[in-house]
Amino acid sequence: MSRRTLPVLLAAFALTAACAAPAATDPEDPAAPAAAGAFPVTVEHAYGSTEIPAEPVRVITLGLSDQDPLLALGVTPIAVYPWYGDHEFATWPWAQDELGAAQPTVLAGGVRNESEPPIEEIASLQPDLILSLYNATTPEQYELLSRIAPTVVPDQEFVDFTITWQEATRVTGEALGREADAVALVDHLEQEFADAAAAHPGFAGQEAVVAERFEPGESIVRSGNDVRARFFGDLGFTVPTEVAGVPANDFGEITVSDELIGELSRDLLVWNVGFGPEERAVVEANPVYPTLPVVQAGKVLWIEDPVLSGAFTWGTVLSLDYALEQLVPQVAQTVGG
Repeated sequence: MSRRTLPVLLAAFALTAACAAPAATDPEDPAAPAAAGAFPVTVEHAYGSTEIPAEPVRVITLGLSDQDPLLALGVTPIAVYPWYGDHEFATWPWAQDELGAAQPTVLAGGVRNESEPPIEEIASLQPDLILSLYNATTPEQYELLSRIAPTVVPDQEFVDFTITWQEATRVTGEALGREADAVALVDHLEQEFADAAAAHPGFAGQEAVVAERFEPGESIVRSGNDVRARFFGDLGFTVPTEVAGVPANDFGEITVSDELIGELSRDLLVWNVGFGPEERAVVEANPVYPTLPVVQAGKVLWIEDPVLSGAFTWGTVLSLDYALEQLVPQVAQTVGG
């Protein structure tokens, strides 16, 4: 963006924001706008703090899955950042009811942090709040975004695509002046996990490996704070923190070469391949793979349906509800409990 363009857009945004009036509040409706007394709100995060002076009505989500907790709290974004999957308005089936008839702008960009946020496009939309939670926003990007609108990023412990679904939901609620509603959503979904674990006590203590394929000749095992690993941890399984002596990196990823594929044999092996189902044939063609004890015992679960794989991968307060309903029976059938 040119030095001349940004000030003009910022001035236009300031004029529009000054004229906007907050909507009425219904305290009996969790999706209702926050009470006027909730503002201003100050959100602490990795780059300091952000003050949100009034109830946001024009929210842009820059994190790859940030629209889900926003929608869960009854707020429709005016623009979202695309991740993957060919879904209209970058909104997957599990969130369509919450989106309703809204048509948010899909910002120019791509997966992860391979491109800069489209600053000029964002400024032109005149937001009054920018959420960049499941993302890797740099200090320089944060500074630019903050010149457009109050911008919220995660705490330091959750930067670079490591924010949990619980924290993403809570922070979104905090920025909207609805933290109590957000905590209620978190408590409800955590109880669903607890109920599923209690209904399947055989999961407890078994070790589950969650693997994916992106590059030839290697698999990625999910660990640590990664939502796919935490999904099974919350059901009672244990998840390895290292494989073949290799620890997880900062993203919760362990790279395992095909020569070491035998190291994936634990009590349960989960392959998340909904975004590349052809990888199943590649894995099963490995001459060592059929000899693995976990394979011979039939304890392998393939997540091949694109929507189910997407829900499992997105790992949000909306998508996990769907993933639990669909996956838990499959897990129970696979492990025999």
